[in-house]
Formats: sequence, C-alpha cells, structure tokens
Amino acid sequence: MLINIEHIKKGYGDKSNRNEVLKDVSLQIEEGEICVIFGPSGSGKSTLLNILGALDQPDEGRVTVCGKELHKMKMNELAKYRRDDLGFVFQFYNLIPDLTVIENIQVCENLSPNPLDINELIKTLGLEEHKYKFPYQLSGGQQQRCAIARALVKNPQLLLCDEPTGALDYSISKEMLGLLKKVNEEYGTTIVIVTHNNAIGDMANHIIAIRDGKISKESHNDEPCDVEKLSW
Repeated sequence: MLINIEHIKKGYGDKSNRNEVLKDVSLQIEEGEICVIFGPSGSGKSTLLNILGALDQPDEGRVTVCGKELHKMKMNELAKYRRDDLGFVFQFYNLIPDLTVIENIQVCENLSPNPLDINELIKTLGLEEHKYKFPYQLSGGQQQRCAIARALVKNPQLLLCDEPTGALDYSISKEMLGLLKKVNEEYGTTIVIVTHNNAIGDMANHIIAIRDGKISKESHNDEPCDVEKLSW
C-alpha cells in the first residue's frame, strides 16, 4: 500500500477552547488508486489532506506514505518528502503571476532528479498553445491545467488535489476530472482528491466519506464510471 494512516487525531486551540478536527482516523490507500475523500465544510477532510502533504502534523497516531513514517520525520526530512514524492494541486492554483506557463512548470521541474518530459506533459494537458502565456491571460480551467502540470512534472508517486473543481464551472470541472483520470492511467500516479461534491466519487476506485472528524463510510468501486457520465 502507498498510504497507511493509523489512529490519527488532530485538534486546534488551547484546552479551554479546543476544536478536535480529526478523531481517531485510520485508513489505507493502495498504489495507483484514485481515492476521493468527501465531506461537508468543517468535516476534517482538508486537515487530513494537509497531514498527507506534510503541511501539518497529527497530535497522535501514525502516518506512513511512500514507505516513510511522516510522524517521525524532522522538518528537513518532511521538506525532502514534499519535494521528491509529492505533488499538490491547490484549489486556487497558486501560480506565480510574473512567470509564463512553461516557467511555472519549470520551477518544479528543477526540483526533481527524475522529472517527466515537460513538453510531453504540456501536450498531454493541452497547454501547447498557452505555454508562453502568463496566468492572467488564461481561463480558470487553463490555470488549473498549469497547476496540475506543475505538480506532475516532478514525477511524484502521490498527487493530492484540494477541491480541484471548486472554482470551475460544470463543463470545465468534468474536463479537469477527465485529465486527472488520464494522468492516473498514463503515469500510474496515485491521486487523492478532497471535495465536498459526492458525485465525483463515482470516478474513483476508493471512496471515503468523512463527517465530524471521523470516517463515516468507506467503499471500493470495482468499475469507476467514465467522467463524461458524472452529473451533479
């Protein structure tokens, strides 16, 4: 398995005003899966994603990703994990505004000892005619494509996506999910998607529902549907 989480807990605030966000969460995700984690705002799903991405640490429990025990690692080791093993696609893209599409991607390409071919990736994600444009010249969907390319160029084992369709309209959302599925099929990348949209789970191999800091439901989908058949 690629991800093994055992009995993690996470809270914020002091003892008199403590908010327990994750309450004894355990789960496993296999290599090569598309896993969708959904739940309402405040359910703990984004905190869980941040722990997988080593942007936050659990208060208790064990987190093993790509054979690395994140809960035991020091800050410099976690930084190396984020650089070498992980791609992160944020909801609002976080592109560097004064760099072109290809330059934004090259920033991450230069971090990896074994990057993917940047021109092939740009072609796969339909960015060839936009590669010399700046972010302000792109549509929301094109910016999201650039963000995905930037995360993927490092050739990560794990791609984390935080509400990847949250800022996009329906048709562009389906296009973006189709691209993620294509990435999974062509590169074998394990993908974890956090969303509030239950319908996206139909495209996944592995579906996890989280509510009030606990896993409320978990299932596996033997025959994920074509993204074109998704509706919400």
